[in-house]
Amino acid sequence: MAVSKDSLTSVNLTLSPRTAAAAVLLSALAMAGLTACSTAAAPSATSPSTRSVTTQLGDVSVPTSIKSVVVIEGRRDLDIVLSLGLPLVGYPYEEAGSLDLPSPMATELTAAKAKGAKELFLADEINVEAIAEAAPTLIVSRVDDVEPIIDQLTPIAPVIAIGEQDVSSWQDDLRLVASATGTEAKADTLIAAYDARVKELSTTYATVLKEHTFAPVSIDDEGSQTRPNRLLSSVLRDLGATPSAAFATSIKTTEGAKFGPEQLLSAFSDADGLIALVNEPAVWTAVQANPLYKQLPAVENGHVVRSDKQTHEGAALTAMHCLDVIESLLKTF
Repeated sequence: MAVSKDSLTSVNLTLSPRTAAAAVLLSALAMAGLTACSTAAAPSATSPSTRSVTTQLGDVSVPTSIKSVVVIEGRRDLDIVLSLGLPLVGYPYEEAGSLDLPSPMATELTAAKAKGAKELFLADEINVEAIAEAAPTLIVSRVDDVEPIIDQLTPIAPVIAIGEQDVSSWQDDLRLVASATGTEAKADTLIAAYDARVKELSTTYATVLKEHTFAPVSIDDEGSQTRPNRLLSSVLRDLGATPSAAFATSIKTTEGAKFGPEQLLSAFSDADGLIALVNEPAVWTAVQANPLYKQLPAVENGHVVRSDKQTHEGAALTAMHCLDVIESLLKTF
């Protein structure tokens, strides 16, 4: 038989004091039980499983737990992954014998290899199948490399597309990857160390940097050129080095200044210090035998050091290496 709310009220009013007290107690216990059940059933707060970052190709969600990383271009992307201490499992490699100078990332790459990092494909010959077989939880690379194949890469893992020398600074890209991987403190430390070294060298060699002119010069069989935004060039500019005429022109126009083989002497005769950017050992031998090269004042006075394309691009590790290269030149004055 159904009982109305009003009927219940009237029944409660007729209970004896002892019965009423028991009813109150039972009611309180029941409420406490409901509250306990409600509390036990409530879901516990959990940490987010992903981080969201804005890359050169839009927003990307990255797992908070990064177990393996593949890089595709092998310069700035590789430098960032190694310098942040991320678990590298795959990277491109240079053809054997094409470079004789040590990599700015040699120590860190050796350590990564010892932990299982593998060479996946020859640089500039991207192999998507090899990337998939490496089973990364994250892919990092230059936007120009990943954009044409983004639809093939995203089913494998989230892709962080970073810039290059004409798009973004290495510091910006380092911070981007750091924010995606929870390594912001490490990125801040790396950038602060670079800034401190720049300040130290620019102070120690202030007179040399001001009173002499400098140029980074790529030299090969086709001629010579100096470019303003390569990493080594940017580091020279960070130090406040006085540019030679050709280097200053490239900075002003933001484009590389190119010269034919016969213009080497006329283009860089005003440079007091040169960083010769030569890749292959055989080419370096030929450059040193070139009569026009021998006549350059910087060469005659012993103010030349050599580097190669490994200092064209990179991040914290390569930038610090560039400072070492430049300091070795400054010490000749």
